[in-house]
Amino acid sequence: GWLTPAVFTELFAVCQCLPGPSSTQMSFALGTTKKGVLGGLLSGILFQYPGAIMMTVFGVTSHYWASPKVIAENAWLAGLVGGLGASGVALVASAAVGLWNKACGQPDTKAVAGFCCIVLLYFTCELITPPERDGRNWMWIFPALIIAGGIFVLVWRGPLDAQVSSVVAEDAADGIQNFGVGPWVGAGLVALVFLVFAASYVCTGTLDYEGNEQLFWFFSFWRTGTVIWGGGQVVLPLLEKEVVSTGWIDSSVFFAGLALAQAMPGPLFNFAAFLGAAAAHKAFSSVGASIGGAVVCWIGLFSPGVMLVFGMLPFWAKFRSNRTYKRALPGLNAAAVGLLMASLVQMGAAIREKNTKPGGPIPREASTCIGLLAFWAVHWLKIPNNTVTLIQAPLVIVAGGVIGLVAGVVGMK
Repeated sequence: GWLTPAVFTELFAVCQCLPGPSSTQMSFALGTTKKGVLGGLLSGILFQYPGAIMMTVFGVTSHYWASPKVIAENAWLAGLVGGLGASGVALVASAAVGLWNKACGQPDTKAVAGFCCIVLLYFTCELITPPERDGRNWMWIFPALIIAGGIFVLVWRGPLDAQVSSVVAEDAADGIQNFGVGPWVGAGLVALVFLVFAASYVCTGTLDYEGNEQLFWFFSFWRTGTVIWGGGQVVLPLLEKEVVSTGWIDSSVFFAGLALAQAMPGPLFNFAAFLGAAAAHKAFSSVGASIGGAVVCWIGLFSPGVMLVFGMLPFWAKFRSNRTYKRALPGLNAAAVGLLMASLVQMGAAIREKNTKPGGPIPREASTCIGLLAFWAVHWLKIPNNTVTLIQAPLVIVAGGVIGLVAGVVGMK
Protein backbone atom coordinates (compact mmCIF):
# COMPACT_ATOMS: atom_id res chain seq x y z
CA GLY A 1 0.00 0.00 0.00
CA TRP A 2 2.95 2.42 -0.39
CA LEU A 3 1.61 3.71 -3.71
CA THR A 4 -1.52 3.16 -5.76
CA PRO A 5 -1.09 0.77 -8.72
CA ALA A 6 -1.77 3.64 -11.13
CA VAL A 7 1.01 5.79 -9.68
CA PHE A 8 3.43 2.85 -9.61
CA THR A 9 2.78 2.22 -13.30
CA GLU A 10 3.10 5.90 -14.08
CA LEU A 11 6.41 6.20 -12.24
CA PHE A 12 7.70 3.15 -14.07
CA ALA A 13 6.75 4.74 -17.39
CA VAL A 14 8.63 7.90 -16.41
CA CYS A 15 11.73 5.86 -15.57
CA GLN A 16 11.41 4.18 -18.95
CA CYS A 17 11.65 7.60 -20.56
CA LEU A 18 14.90 8.41 -18.77
CA PRO A 19 18.32 7.09 -19.75
CA GLY A 20 19.54 4.44 -17.36
CA PRO A 21 18.39 1.16 -15.81
CA SER A 22 14.63 1.39 -15.26
CA SER A 23 14.43 -1.17 -12.46
CA THR A 24 17.22 0.54 -10.52
CA GLN A 25 15.68 3.96 -11.04
CA MET A 26 12.39 2.60 -9.75
CA SER A 27 14.08 1.24 -6.61
CA PHE A 28 15.52 4.68 -5.83
CA ALA A 29 12.34 6.55 -6.78
CA LEU A 30 10.04 4.40 -4.63
CA GLY A 31 12.06 5.05 -1.48
CA THR A 32 12.31 8.75 -2.31
CA THR A 33 8.54 9.19 -2.60
CA LYS A 34 8.18 7.90 0.97
CA LYS A 35 11.24 9.14 2.88
CA GLY A 36 13.09 11.57 0.65
CA VAL A 37 16.69 11.28 -0.56
CA LEU A 38 17.88 9.08 2.32
CA GLY A 39 14.95 6.72 1.80
CA GLY A 40 15.70 6.56 -1.90
CA LEU A 41 19.38 5.80 -1.33
CA LEU A 42 18.50 3.07 1.17
CA SER A 43 15.90 1.36 -1.02
CA GLY A 44 18.10 1.58 -4.11
CA ILE A 45 21.25 0.22 -2.47
CA LEU A 46 19.38 -2.64 -0.81
CA PHE A 47 17.95 -3.58 -4.20
CA GLN A 48 21.39 -3.78 -5.80
CA TYR A 49 24.09 -4.74 -3.33
CA PRO A 50 23.63 -8.55 -3.08
CA GLY A 51 24.01 -9.06 -6.83
CA ALA A 52 26.76 -6.44 -7.09
CA ILE A 53 28.87 -8.16 -4.42
CA MET A 54 28.44 -11.59 -5.99
CA MET A 55 29.26 -10.32 -9.49
CA THR A 56 32.38 -8.62 -8.14
CA VAL A 57 33.56 -11.94 -6.65
CA PHE A 58 32.94 -13.73 -9.93
CA GLY A 59 34.78 -11.01 -11.82
CA VAL A 60 37.80 -11.10 -9.53
CA THR A 61 38.09 -14.87 -10.05
CA SER A 62 37.09 -14.97 -13.73
CA HIS A 63 40.70 -15.53 -14.90
CA TYR A 64 40.63 -18.89 -13.10
CA TRP A 65 37.62 -20.25 -14.94
CA ALA A 66 36.65 -18.10 -17.97
CA SER A 67 39.87 -17.03 -19.74
CA PRO A 68 40.60 -18.46 -23.21
CA LYS A 69 43.83 -20.12 -21.99
CA VAL A 70 42.16 -21.96 -19.11
CA ILE A 71 39.18 -22.93 -21.24
CA ALA A 72 41.44 -24.29 -24.00
CA GLU A 73 43.10 -26.64 -21.53
CA ASN A 74 39.91 -28.00 -19.93
CA ALA A 75 37.22 -29.55 -22.10
CA TRP A 76 34.74 -29.72 -19.22
CA LEU A 77 35.22 -26.05 -18.38
CA ALA A 78 34.93 -25.09 -22.03
CA GLY A 79 31.63 -26.92 -22.23
CA LEU A 80 30.43 -25.34 -18.98
CA VAL A 81 31.16 -21.81 -20.22
CA GLY A 82 29.56 -22.56 -23.59
CA GLY A 83 26.43 -23.90 -21.92
CA LEU A 84 26.20 -20.93 -19.57
CA GLY A 85 26.54 -18.51 -22.48
CA ALA A 86 23.85 -20.22 -24.55
CA SER A 87 21.49 -20.26 -21.57
CA GLY A 88 22.15 -16.58 -20.90
CA VAL A 89 21.15 -15.67 -24.44
CA ALA A 90 18.00 -17.76 -24.03
CA LEU A 91 16.99 -15.63 -21.06
CA VAL A 92 17.52 -12.50 -23.14
CA ALA A 93 15.29 -14.04 -25.82
CA SER A 94 12.57 -14.69 -23.26
CA ALA A 95 12.78 -11.10 -22.04
CA ALA A 96 12.61 -9.84 -25.61
CA VAL A 97 9.47 -11.83 -26.36
CA GLY A 98 7.84 -10.65 -23.13
CA LEU A 99 8.62 -7.01 -23.86
CA TRP A 100 7.38 -7.37 -27.44
CA ASN A 101 4.05 -8.71 -26.21
CA LYS A 102 3.66 -5.81 -23.76
CA ALA A 103 5.01 -2.89 -25.79
CA CYS A 104 4.24 -3.77 -29.40
CA GLY A 105 0.54 -4.56 -29.48
CA GLN A 106 -0.37 -2.00 -32.17
CA PRO A 107 0.72 -1.93 -35.82
CA ASP A 108 2.62 1.35 -35.43
CA THR A 109 4.64 0.14 -32.44
CA LYS A 110 5.42 -3.13 -34.24
CA ALA A 111 6.68 -1.10 -37.20
CA VAL A 112 8.84 1.06 -34.90
CA ALA A 113 10.38 -1.98 -33.20
CA GLY A 114 11.11 -3.72 -36.51
CA PHE A 115 12.60 -0.59 -38.07
CA CYS A 116 14.86 0.08 -35.08
CA CYS A 117 16.01 -3.54 -34.99
CA ILE A 118 16.95 -3.55 -38.70
CA VAL A 119 18.68 -0.16 -38.61
CA LEU A 120 20.70 -1.06 -35.52
CA LEU A 121 21.77 -4.39 -37.00
CA TYR A 122 23.03 -2.58 -40.09
CA PHE A 123 24.90 0.01 -38.04
CA THR A 124 26.38 -2.72 -35.87
CA CYS A 125 27.58 -4.85 -38.76
CA GLU A 126 28.86 -2.04 -40.98
CA LEU A 127 29.88 0.79 -38.65
CA ILE A 128 30.26 -0.39 -35.04
CA THR A 129 31.63 -3.95 -35.07
CA PRO A 130 34.31 -3.89 -37.84
CA PRO A 131 37.76 -3.65 -36.19
CA GLU A 132 38.94 -1.01 -38.67
CA ARG A 133 36.27 1.40 -37.41
CA ASP A 134 35.92 3.15 -34.07
CA GLY A 135 32.42 2.01 -33.22
CA ARG A 136 32.13 4.46 -30.34
CA ASN A 137 31.70 7.23 -32.90
CA TRP A 138 28.38 5.66 -33.92
CA MET A 139 26.93 5.04 -30.47
CA TRP A 140 24.60 8.00 -31.00
CA ILE A 141 22.41 5.66 -33.06
CA PHE A 142 20.97 4.14 -29.86
CA PRO A 143 19.39 7.29 -28.37
CA ALA A 144 18.60 8.55 -31.88
CA LEU A 145 16.46 5.47 -32.59
CA ILE A 146 14.69 5.75 -29.23
CA ILE A 147 13.83 9.41 -29.84
CA ALA A 148 12.81 8.72 -33.44
CA GLY A 149 10.41 6.01 -32.25
CA GLY A 150 8.76 8.42 -29.84
CA ILE A 151 8.45 11.16 -32.46
CA PHE A 152 6.96 8.76 -35.01
CA VAL A 153 4.21 7.57 -32.67
CA LEU A 154 3.57 11.14 -31.53
CA VAL A 155 3.07 12.30 -35.13
CA TRP A 156 1.27 9.15 -36.29
CA ARG A 157 -1.31 9.06 -33.51
CA GLY A 158 -1.66 12.78 -33.01
CA PRO A 159 -2.19 14.57 -29.69
CA LEU A 160 -3.83 12.80 -26.80
CA ASP A 161 -7.39 13.68 -26.04
CA ALA A 162 -7.39 16.25 -23.23
CA GLN A 163 -9.81 14.14 -21.21
CA VAL A 164 -7.44 11.17 -21.27
CA SER A 165 -4.45 12.99 -19.83
CA SER A 166 -5.92 15.79 -17.79
CA VAL A 167 -6.28 15.44 -14.05
CA VAL A 168 -4.12 13.39 -11.68
CA ALA A 169 -5.06 12.42 -8.17
CA GLU A 170 -3.75 14.28 -5.16
CA ASP A 171 -0.22 13.24 -4.19
CA ALA A 172 -1.24 12.37 -0.65
CA ALA A 173 -4.04 10.13 -1.83
CA ASP A 174 -1.62 8.38 -4.18
CA GLY A 175 0.82 7.64 -1.37
CA ILE A 176 3.46 10.19 -2.44
CA GLN A 177 5.00 11.93 0.55
CA ASN A 178 8.23 13.35 -0.85
CA PHE A 179 9.88 14.33 -4.13
CA GLY A 180 13.47 14.31 -2.87
CA VAL A 181 15.67 17.26 -3.74
CA GLY A 182 14.45 20.71 -4.77
CA PRO A 183 14.11 21.91 -8.37
CA TRP A 184 17.45 23.74 -8.46
CA VAL A 185 19.38 20.77 -7.10
CA GLY A 186 17.50 18.50 -9.48
CA ALA A 187 18.41 20.67 -12.45
CA GLY A 188 22.04 20.67 -11.27
CA LEU A 189 22.11 16.87 -11.12
CA VAL A 190 20.76 16.59 -14.65
CA ALA A 191 23.28 19.14 -15.92
CA LEU A 192 26.15 17.34 -14.16
CA VAL A 193 25.26 14.05 -15.87
CA PHE A 194 25.63 15.55 -19.32
CA LEU A 195 28.68 17.63 -18.39
CA VAL A 196 30.51 14.45 -17.37
CA PHE A 197 29.21 12.80 -20.54
CA ALA A 198 30.78 15.56 -22.66
CA ALA A 199 33.98 15.55 -20.60
CA SER A 200 34.35 11.81 -21.17
CA TYR A 201 34.92 12.34 -24.89
CA VAL A 202 37.40 15.16 -24.28
CA CYS A 203 39.43 13.23 -21.72
CA THR A 204 39.56 9.91 -23.57
CA GLY A 205 40.44 11.75 -26.77
CA THR A 206 43.40 13.60 -25.26
CA LEU A 207 44.78 11.10 -22.70
CA ASP A 208 46.58 7.82 -23.31
CA TYR A 209 44.88 4.66 -22.14
CA GLU A 210 48.04 3.33 -20.56
CA GLY A 211 48.36 4.82 -17.12
CA ASN A 212 44.74 6.04 -17.09
CA GLU A 213 42.93 2.73 -17.32
CA GLN A 214 40.45 3.30 -14.50
CA LEU A 215 39.57 6.75 -15.84
CA PHE A 216 38.88 5.25 -19.28
CA TRP A 217 36.71 2.53 -17.74
CA PHE A 218 34.74 5.04 -15.68
CA PHE A 219 34.08 7.33 -18.65
CA SER A 220 33.22 4.40 -20.91
CA PHE A 221 30.60 3.06 -18.51
CA TRP A 222 29.32 6.58 -17.78
CA ARG A 223 28.73 7.16 -21.51
CA THR A 224 26.92 3.85 -21.75
CA GLY A 225 24.76 4.61 -18.73
CA THR A 226 23.84 8.00 -20.18
CA VAL A 227 22.65 6.90 -23.61
CA ILE A 228 20.58 3.77 -22.93
CA TRP A 229 16.91 3.49 -22.15
CA GLY A 230 14.82 0.63 -20.78
CA GLY A 231 15.95 -2.67 -19.28
CA GLY A 232 19.38 -4.14 -18.84
CA GLN A 233 19.40 -6.15 -22.07
CA VAL A 234 19.43 -2.97 -24.14
CA VAL A 235 22.85 -2.06 -22.73
CA LEU A 236 24.52 -5.35 -23.68
CA PRO A 237 25.67 -4.50 -27.22
CA LEU A 238 27.18 -1.23 -26.00
CA LEU A 239 29.02 -2.97 -23.17
CA GLU A 240 30.29 -5.69 -25.49
CA LYS A 241 31.64 -3.06 -27.86
CA GLU A 242 33.23 -1.05 -25.07
CA VAL A 243 35.01 -3.88 -23.26
CA VAL A 244 35.49 -6.73 -25.78
CA SER A 245 36.33 -4.86 -28.97
CA THR A 246 38.81 -2.69 -27.05
CA GLY A 247 40.53 -5.79 -25.66
CA TRP A 248 39.82 -4.93 -22.03
CA ILE A 249 38.34 -8.40 -21.46
CA ASP A 250 38.00 -11.54 -23.60
CA SER A 251 34.80 -12.56 -25.36
CA SER A 252 34.56 -15.81 -23.39
CA VAL A 253 34.73 -13.88 -20.11
CA PHE A 254 32.03 -11.47 -21.27
CA PHE A 255 29.50 -14.16 -22.17
CA ALA A 256 30.24 -16.29 -19.11
CA GLY A 257 29.69 -13.22 -16.93
CA LEU A 258 26.49 -12.40 -18.79
CA ALA A 259 25.09 -15.81 -17.97
CA LEU A 260 25.97 -15.40 -14.31
CA ALA A 261 24.46 -11.90 -14.22
CA GLN A 262 21.18 -13.35 -15.50
CA ALA A 263 21.14 -15.77 -12.57
CA MET A 264 21.98 -13.22 -9.86
CA PRO A 265 19.50 -11.20 -7.79
CA GLY A 266 19.13 -7.51 -8.58
CA PRO A 267 19.41 -5.61 -11.88
CA LEU A 268 21.33 -6.89 -14.88
CA PHE A 269 23.40 -3.70 -14.71
CA ASN A 270 25.35 -5.37 -11.87
CA PHE A 271 27.14 -6.98 -14.80
CA ALA A 272 29.26 -3.80 -14.69
CA ALA A 273 30.89 -4.95 -11.44
CA PHE A 274 31.92 -8.23 -13.06
CA LEU A 275 33.30 -6.49 -16.14
CA GLY A 276 35.23 -3.95 -14.10
CA ALA A 277 36.78 -6.62 -11.90
CA ALA A 278 37.71 -8.77 -14.90
CA ALA A 279 39.17 -5.83 -16.84
CA ALA A 280 41.21 -4.67 -13.84
CA HIS A 281 42.61 -8.13 -13.20
CA LYS A 282 43.63 -8.45 -16.84
CA ALA A 283 45.33 -5.06 -16.66
CA PHE A 284 46.92 -5.24 -13.19
CA SER A 285 46.70 -8.89 -11.98
CA SER A 286 45.78 -7.72 -8.50
CA VAL A 287 42.80 -8.53 -6.30
CA GLY A 288 42.75 -5.01 -4.87
CA ALA A 289 42.84 -3.47 -8.33
CA SER A 290 40.06 -5.85 -9.44
CA ILE A 291 37.79 -4.73 -6.59
CA GLY A 292 38.61 -1.11 -7.41
CA GLY A 293 37.80 -1.71 -11.08
CA ALA A 294 34.46 -3.25 -10.12
CA VAL A 295 33.57 -0.20 -8.02
CA VAL A 296 34.66 2.26 -10.74
CA CYS A 297 32.66 0.58 -13.51
CA TRP A 298 29.64 -0.07 -11.30
CA ILE A 299 29.46 3.58 -10.24
CA GLY A 300 30.09 4.72 -13.80
CA LEU A 301 27.21 2.72 -15.24
CA PHE A 302 24.65 3.34 -12.49
CA SER A 303 25.32 6.96 -11.56
CA PRO A 304 23.83 8.73 -14.62
CA GLY A 305 20.46 7.00 -14.33
CA VAL A 306 20.28 7.41 -10.56
CA MET A 307 21.22 11.10 -10.72
CA LEU A 308 18.67 11.66 -13.48
CA VAL A 309 15.85 10.07 -11.50
CA PHE A 310 16.70 12.19 -8.45
CA GLY A 311 16.86 15.22 -10.72
CA MET A 312 13.57 14.36 -12.41
CA LEU A 313 11.40 13.80 -9.35
CA PRO A 314 11.03 17.52 -8.43
CA PHE A 315 9.58 18.13 -11.89
CA TRP A 316 7.45 15.00 -11.93
CA ALA A 317 4.22 16.91 -11.23
CA LYS A 318 4.56 18.71 -14.55
CA PHE A 319 5.58 15.56 -16.40
CA ARG A 320 2.52 13.75 -15.10
CA SER A 321 0.21 16.10 -16.98
CA ASN A 322 2.32 16.47 -20.13
CA ARG A 323 0.38 14.99 -23.02
CA THR A 324 3.32 15.05 -25.43
CA TYR A 325 5.51 12.60 -23.54
CA LYS A 326 2.53 10.38 -22.73
CA ARG A 327 1.67 10.12 -26.41
CA ALA A 328 5.32 9.48 -27.37
CA LEU A 329 5.85 6.86 -24.65
CA PRO A 330 4.61 3.83 -26.66
CA GLY A 331 7.07 4.72 -29.42
CA LEU A 332 9.95 5.06 -26.95
CA ASN A 333 9.15 1.65 -25.48
CA ALA A 334 8.75 0.01 -28.89
CA ALA A 335 12.10 1.40 -30.04
CA ALA A 336 13.73 -0.04 -26.92
CA VAL A 337 12.25 -3.43 -27.77
CA GLY A 338 13.72 -3.14 -31.27
CA LEU A 339 17.16 -2.50 -29.80
CA LEU A 340 16.74 -5.53 -27.57
CA MET A 341 15.81 -7.69 -30.57
CA ALA A 342 18.92 -6.50 -32.40
CA SER A 343 21.13 -7.30 -29.41
CA LEU A 344 19.53 -10.74 -29.22
CA VAL A 345 20.46 -11.48 -32.84
CA GLN A 346 24.01 -10.27 -32.25
CA MET A 347 24.52 -12.27 -29.06
CA GLY A 348 23.01 -15.42 -30.55
CA ALA A 349 25.37 -15.21 -33.50
CA ALA A 350 28.35 -14.54 -31.23
CA ILE A 351 27.61 -17.49 -28.96
CA ARG A 352 27.35 -19.80 -31.95
CA GLU A 353 30.24 -18.49 -34.04
CA LYS A 354 32.86 -17.17 -31.61
CA ASN A 355 34.73 -20.14 -30.21
CA THR A 356 36.14 -19.96 -26.71
CA LYS A 357 38.89 -22.46 -27.53
CA PRO A 358 40.28 -23.92 -30.78
CA GLY A 359 37.52 -25.98 -32.28
CA GLY A 360 34.88 -24.49 -30.04
CA PRO A 361 33.90 -25.22 -26.43
CA ILE A 362 31.13 -27.52 -27.60
CA PRO A 363 29.81 -28.16 -31.11
CA ARG A 364 27.78 -25.31 -32.56
CA GLU A 365 24.75 -27.56 -32.91
CA ALA A 366 24.96 -28.58 -29.25
CA SER A 367 25.26 -24.94 -28.21
CA THR A 368 22.21 -24.05 -30.31
CA CYS A 369 20.21 -26.92 -28.82
CA ILE A 370 21.14 -25.87 -25.28
CA GLY A 371 19.97 -22.34 -26.05
CA LEU A 372 16.66 -23.55 -27.49
CA LEU A 373 16.10 -25.91 -24.57
CA ALA A 374 16.85 -23.13 -22.10
CA PHE A 375 14.41 -20.80 -23.88
CA TRP A 376 11.68 -23.40 -23.67
CA ALA A 377 12.41 -24.03 -19.99
CA VAL A 378 12.35 -20.38 -18.98
CA HIS A 379 9.64 -19.05 -21.30
CA TRP A 380 7.11 -21.79 -21.87
CA LEU A 381 7.61 -24.32 -19.09
CA LYS A 382 5.07 -23.61 -16.36
CA ILE A 383 5.86 -25.09 -12.95
CA PRO A 384 2.96 -25.34 -10.46
CA ASN A 385 5.28 -24.88 -7.45
CA ASN A 386 5.54 -21.14 -6.72
CA THR A 387 8.83 -21.50 -4.85
CA VAL A 388 10.49 -23.21 -7.81
CA THR A 389 9.03 -20.62 -10.19
CA LEU A 390 10.83 -17.85 -8.29
CA ILE A 391 14.20 -19.47 -8.98
CA GLN A 392 13.35 -20.88 -12.39
CA ALA A 393 15.76 -18.64 -14.31
CA PRO A 394 18.81 -19.45 -12.14
CA LEU A 395 17.94 -23.15 -12.34
CA VAL A 396 17.82 -22.93 -16.14
CA ILE A 397 21.24 -21.26 -16.21
CA VAL A 398 22.72 -23.97 -13.99
CA ALA A 399 21.11 -26.74 -16.05
CA GLY A 400 22.44 -25.23 -19.27
CA GLY A 401 25.93 -25.12 -17.79
CA VAL A 402 25.73 -28.76 -16.69
CA ILE A 403 24.53 -29.91 -20.12
CA GLY A 404 27.35 -27.93 -21.74
CA LEU A 405 29.83 -29.50 -19.33
CA VAL A 406 28.65 -32.99 -20.32
CA ALA A 407 28.85 -32.06 -24.01
CA GLY A 408 32.43 -30.88 -23.54
CA VAL A 409 33.51 -33.97 -21.59
CA VAL A 410 32.05 -36.53 -23.98
CA GLY A 411 33.30 -34.62 -27.02
CA MET A 412 29.97 -34.43 -28.82
CA LYS A 413 30.27 -34.38 -32.58
